[in-house]
Amino acid sequence: MQEYNDRIQLLEIELQEHSKADFDYKTTIGTIVSLARRAKSIFENCSEPAKKRMFLSNILQNPRIIDGKLDFSIASPFDLVLKLSEDPSWLRGQGSNLRPIG
Repeated sequence: MQEYNDRIQLLEIELQEHSKADFDYKTTIGTIVSLARRAKSIFENCSEPAKKRMFLSNILQNPRIIDGKLDFSIASPFDLVLKLSEDPSWLRGQGSNLRPIG
């Protein structure tokens, strides 16, 4: 009986840890989506060039000038947000009120 009680206690601890991780994951995703939605406004409303550079360095990956034009890729996880906004088919079958970003 003690062995089962110990096992139950261990499982309850693991459940709490997984619940916290799930909450942290959802919070992080919410923050990323919120930032992605407001990125243009945040950038435009920032008046200091150093802050704009820092903001862009967090979103852009490998920025460089090629033939006088800016070339870059979007850094993770923002690239995933962009892909999801372009193809909202991932929402099908989710059974929720999720809406594509846009």
